[in-house]
Amino acid sequence: MLHPTLLRGLLCLSLTTLAPALDRLGPKATDLEESQGPTLAGNANIADGKLQLGAGGSATFEVAIPAHPKAAEFDAAGWYGYLCVDVLAEGGALEVEVTRGAHTHRSKSDGPARRVELRLPAEVLGDTLRLILKSDGEVLLDGLSLERHHSAPTNKLLGKANGHLGPDQLACGALGFTAVTEHLQRAFSILSIEPGCAAEAAGLRVGDLVVAVEHQPLAASSIDPGWDWFERSHEATLGRAIEAALRAGRGTIDLRVLRSAGAQELSLHLPYVVRLDEGFPLTGQLATALHADLIDWTLEHQREDGSWPGTDAVNPSLGGLALLGTRNPEHREPIERAVGYMLRKSPKPSEMKGLAYWQISFQGIFFCEYYLASGDESVLPWISEAIEWLPTTTHECKWGMQAFGHGPDGLPYDNKALMACAAHLIVFDALARKCGVEAKVWEHIEPYVVHSWSDPEAGGHGAMGYNASYKDKGEFWSRSGLTALATALRGESGVMREKLCVIMAERHPWMLNSHAYGEPGAALGLIGLSVAHPPSFAEVMPQWGWRFLCNWQPGHGLRYSTPHMGAPYMGGESIVNLSYAVWSSIPSQGLVMTGGEPERWLAGQ
Repeated sequence: MLHPTLLRGLLCLSLTTLAPALDRLGPKATDLEESQGPTLAGNANIADGKLQLGAGGSATFEVAIPAHPKAAEFDAAGWYGYLCVDVLAEGGALEVEVTRGAHTHRSKSDGPARRVELRLPAEVLGDTLRLILKSDGEVLLDGLSLERHHSAPTNKLLGKANGHLGPDQLACGALGFTAVTEHLQRAFSILSIEPGCAAEAAGLRVGDLVVAVEHQPLAASSIDPGWDWFERSHEATLGRAIEAALRAGRGTIDLRVLRSAGAQELSLHLPYVVRLDEGFPLTGQLATALHADLIDWTLEHQREDGSWPGTDAVNPSLGGLALLGTRNPEHREPIERAVGYMLRKSPKPSEMKGLAYWQISFQGIFFCEYYLASGDESVLPWISEAIEWLPTTTHECKWGMQAFGHGPDGLPYDNKALMACAAHLIVFDALARKCGVEAKVWEHIEPYVVHSWSDPEAGGHGAMGYNASYKDKGEFWSRSGLTALATALRGESGVMREKLCVIMAERHPWMLNSHAYGEPGAALGLIGLSVAHPPSFAEVMPQWGWRFLCNWQPGHGLRYSTPHMGAPYMGGESIVNLSYAVWSSIPSQGLVMTGGEPERWLAGQ
């Protein structure tokens, strides 16, 4: 049915169904033929979900516009509307007219146009308005939409942490800006400009509305995880445009912005100094520069006490792992500072409370890697105590098996527990064995692990479930990759390891959707896939080059875009740089957990 659809302030009038390839994943649009329809006059009709206008034909819509849910937090005069309609075939000029009371605004196609658009001031965006489309010749129209934007956007427009469907922050570090991107919108507004970067040099401003990239009008962006986001989101559009420009040897990206004074084309210079090669984002000159920036960011942001910004339970371990992954003896001092910080802060794992398993797993993984690299026995008592203590802290879940919660105090979710923490702990267990510590964590909870897995032989899909009652295909990435990694580190093959990797390869666009986890979940899952099934990893990783090219600001590191189920409380820019700094050790296999052999490269330095 054709009617305004409000989604966090978005009013979208769609005149077509999505392409069949996107039907299975993307938000389904309405078909005009199934709607109450506009008022048609003259030579006008609707066919196959599209509006056809001939000479003298018109279509009139009466549109009700609800207030924006965050209207009270912004200057009312700053709101404006963006109206656009796509012209699929044109044999005449299309005129768009919007009227509310005494206010009338018009836009008319001037020669062949793929999109006719109109910026509507605040006084037009009242309760209702009248929209008229008319033509002096044959035109075929699709994708009519009306959106609300604000001329002075701030972070208040962004969705909450772990919120579904945004609005999200889109970071384009390559061009030096962040933006607000909203579900189903055909434009995005600039949120911030990085001083000294391409956006500032080109004259891009906070509040600018970007409506086209590389002279191509923006499609309706999906923030919903999956193939639609991966292929058509505004983040993907920017990243793929940058990727195409680099492959073609071009050094600029053109953006079309719609301001109150009209449209303007801006050309933004890319900051990359070398041409993109096929190995990106893992190998080649550009990948080497990216990895160096990630390590430089890690070194520059370590605090004097050895910690890093962001969540203290995770980030210090990620920072230490990133530096260990370089196998560079010059990083000995910051690595040892990280070790010292964690031993001072949490000297007794058996005395940790609350969400203890998260910190124990990360710290345990780091301490194992540190011991395997250095032979420093100061961390062995901590590893041994944790490994011995962990099996004594489990509880019987509702299915009669021993399971881990978030910490030793009990099991969440009506005693169903969860695999998220357990998946990290079994990686710690596998590394502890390589340190010569007798570890039985895996054996202790193996029935729960198997019970939580969606076994294809029992009609399942192959991914690791949240628990046995929620064997999902949407938030599975980190759990599946870490479980596969644990089996690989233990030297085990088998059906579970293979099937975990198969579904990861098949559904990699859900990578950022690890429940409440975002970027570290994506990076750790990639590490698991690279070790447990290198052919699948080699297939998946190059397909994500566009996102690194979009987020990366050369000379700085990665800028933070909101991951689907991500957790900004983990540090935003800190978590994204530290997570992928660890990931960057995959090509060199600098860590045992990224495929390397234990070597005392840090001993005796």
